[in-house]
Amino acid sequence: MQKRKLASNLILFLFFIFVTIAALFSDIFQTPIKSVSQVIEQAQLFTTQNLELIKRISLKNKSGEYIFERDTSTQPNLWHMVAPKEISANSLFIEKLFNSLTSIKVKKTYPDEKLNTSNFSIDKPTSTLNLIDQNGKTITILFGLMNTIDNSTYLKIIGRKDIYHVEAPSVSLENASLLNLIESQIISMNIDTITSIKILHGNKNEDFPLLEISKKDGRWLDHFGNLLSKENINLFFRDLTNLKSSFIIEKPTDLQKRQISNLTKSSDYTISIEDDKNVIFKFDVSGFVKEIADIDLKNEEYFLITLPNESTTYILKKEYHEIFNRKSESFKPLMIKQDEVKGEIKPDKT
Repeated sequence: MQKRKLASNLILFLFFIFVTIAALFSDIFQTPIKSVSQVIEQAQLFTTQNLELIKRISLKNKSGEYIFERDTSTQPNLWHMVAPKEISANSLFIEKLFNSLTSIKVKKTYPDEKLNTSNFSIDKPTSTLNLIDQNGKTITILFGLMNTIDNSTYLKIIGRKDIYHVEAPSVSLENASLLNLIESQIISMNIDTITSIKILHGNKNEDFPLLEISKKDGRWLDHFGNLLSKENINLFFRDLTNLKSSFIIEKPTDLQKRQISNLTKSSDYTISIEDDKNVIFKFDVSGFVKEIADIDLKNEEYFLITLPNESTTYILKKEYHEIFNRKSESFKPLMIKQDEVKGEIKPDKT
């Protein structure tokens, strides 16, 4: 009995030694290293006050580098893209980005060590975000590996000692392209400043426009001087300025250039809009296409809008095409005729 008891105690002792050694090795070789003090739930990295001071943003990802500036002359202060092109920014995207940064929660932190920066792709970030405030202070954020299982990512803020494991932002910085970042509105004009518009069938003879209307002394007139309905014209202008593209080609490939050139040469409409400062905005509207190189149109019909002397091409859904097939008759006041601008307005007896 004594020998059995001794053997039993020896086995228990050896088992305890084995478990202790296994736990020690597990702790030593665990990657990445973390401790209880490095588990930080509900920590906040940015505050609204931090971001209210930001006046310039640069985003670098696999699509390129994009730079935005806050326009302090507008109320509210709108964002404007300054590179790679001058154009209105998608303010909704930036609003979502700021909301994500202020609501983002830290799950854990890891030491800023070579092994961790490599494992979490901090050394080769998927995107880099620079936030520059009005005093020139810059916050640089490196975004690393995306964990699709729990929708989280890893980030490093330059100047801070840790790598943060956080909830993924609600906007995808890694995959953001020009289409996501700029205002997809093609004609960003104040309709009150428009003084004339001319629509031609293709690029045909300007002496025979499909539509030609102009504003004189606050009244809209057609090509023959007939009075038109301001309300109907404003509705038309609202449709034009609300046009939004489904795709944008910013830097066309050689094949895309050939396709766009062929479509532009045989365009369905050429539009010219002039404002009260004599600035003329021109663009061409193509016929329908189902295929554009390197863009998946899913065999559906779209059309292109191209601007002279600009590389950007906008691709729109077929349903918007009919907007350009307008004639001055559709803008005449209901049941009214006008012989001339200075003539007497008479009821339409026809």
